[in-house]
Amino acid sequence: MTQLNCMMTSSALPAARATALALTLLCATSAGITRAAAEEQPVRGGEITIVNGSDIKSWDPAINGGTFPGGPMDMLDAVYGFIVYVDVDGKVQGGMAESLKSDDAKVWTLKLRPNVKFTDGNPYDAEAVKFNWDRVADPATLSPAQAFVASWNKGIKIIDPLTLEITLPSPDRNFGSSLAQLAPFIASPAALKAAEKKTDIKPVGAGPFLFDSWNQGVSMTMKRNPNYWDQPRPYLDTLKFVVIPETNSRISTVVQGGATMMAGYPYQFGSNATAEGVTTHEIKIPGLYRAYFNQASGVFTDRRAREAFYEAIQRTRLMKAYTQVDGYVMPTNYFTASSPYYDATYKLPEYNPEGAQKLFNALAKDGKKFDIKIVTYSNSDLKRLGSYLQQALGAYENVSVKLELVDQAMLTPTCKTQGNFDLCIDGGVLVSNGAEPIISNLLGSKGSDNWGKYSSPEMDKALAAANATMDPKAVKAAYAEVQKLVVQDLPLYIFGSETRHLLIRNNTGGIVPSNGGILQKQFLFVCKSACTTK
Repeated sequence: MTQLNCMMTSSALPAARATALALTLLCATSAGITRAAAEEQPVRGGEITIVNGSDIKSWDPAINGGTFPGGPMDMLDAVYGFIVYVDVDGKVQGGMAESLKSDDAKVWTLKLRPNVKFTDGNPYDAEAVKFNWDRVADPATLSPAQAFVASWNKGIKIIDPLTLEITLPSPDRNFGSSLAQLAPFIASPAALKAAEKKTDIKPVGAGPFLFDSWNQGVSMTMKRNPNYWDQPRPYLDTLKFVVIPETNSRISTVVQGGATMMAGYPYQFGSNATAEGVTTHEIKIPGLYRAYFNQASGVFTDRRAREAFYEAIQRTRLMKAYTQVDGYVMPTNYFTASSPYYDATYKLPEYNPEGAQKLFNALAKDGKKFDIKIVTYSNSDLKRLGSYLQQALGAYENVSVKLELVDQAMLTPTCKTQGNFDLCIDGGVLVSNGAEPIISNLLGSKGSDNWGKYSSPEMDKALAAANATMDPKAVKAAYAEVQKLVVQDLPLYIFGSETRHLLIRNNTGGIVPSNGGILQKQFLFVCKSACTTK
């Protein structure tokens, strides 16, 4: 098995261990993963079917997003493979590349694996990688990662066919993790050049699987890549994806044996988690349930309104209404207690109905009556959550609440693009403990996930300070300032935290999550009997 050089990002290190000032992408070999897989006794052959909630729109490697299991990146990864990926401990591991290293967080060296070829026979080399990244940086490509890659692609220098040197405009200790989430896929330049338009792009990568067939919006089939660099992987002969938008239908498909696995949360599974032949597998990457306050227009431009919202709602009851399960521990800030950056000093406002009513009255007196529109998905879980908010807020004076339910595909256009909301609630959790690039996308004034248009020079400065230093004490201090500003400004409504889980057939082995939980599919295999790692 080829040894991998890798980075342990400072964002994932406990402070007591993060003593090195230089950023040397510390080595982690794939031997650890190999040993784990070996303990499960990998079996060659067979097929696995993954249930996704949505399909890809294009095979364009530049058009990706949502590093979570059950999303479109699952399919792209199977064909292209991550050039580097973030494991569950926050370490950046070599994927299609062998290593990514830096001594100063500004000049990075990417080393590719020898003798890797795309499935059309062309080399997976430095020229191919640069071509893909230059294409992402081109605004005409319409890549969600355009701004990120355009900020450094002019600093790419090809040293030799297997080596690229990337000079960033300023030090960024999280460059590896950002790359893994924003621009991880490399396709054959020949295939990209041959396509006259995006819909013509053929999926030609060097990943573990080959595209076989696609019934768009319904299902997809892939076959084993016999020339994959990491033999004897992949173990599977066939990998299938089935698209089922509705959660309960996804669950029943797995329970009835029509598919192998789906991603979700324990509250969704209920008694199905203990059905015959089924088990669950936790992906230990904490994430936040959050909603966006519109701070470009409306009553939430006033900080008192955001505080009143926090104080008016008992978040434990809100989570029970949402999940129909008791026992959720409320996060007190952006970082949860398991994060090395968690600071107990700064705490979000707690339930305080008397204080909330005083703030509602003060807003009304100033001509700012709390009259809001809440926008969220039309699925049953979020409908319950929205209805609970509407009911709970309706108990206060000088408050008026309208609930608008939209199809999942319309939430982003309604909230992010049009700004047609006062409070917008996105479904699922967003990874919080691995700080970048998610935290800057959420809280930075130019962040791509900053739907509420929160803007704070102080927050931008604190986020930049956390990225620019390799001193672990300085990093923790910068994130303490971030948490202070979260409490001071209340940029988001944070109402719960959770880890994702897989509902999975118990004869499934080789579960190796990456990024936000996407499985490394080359490790998957079908056991002869029950084998799923607990």
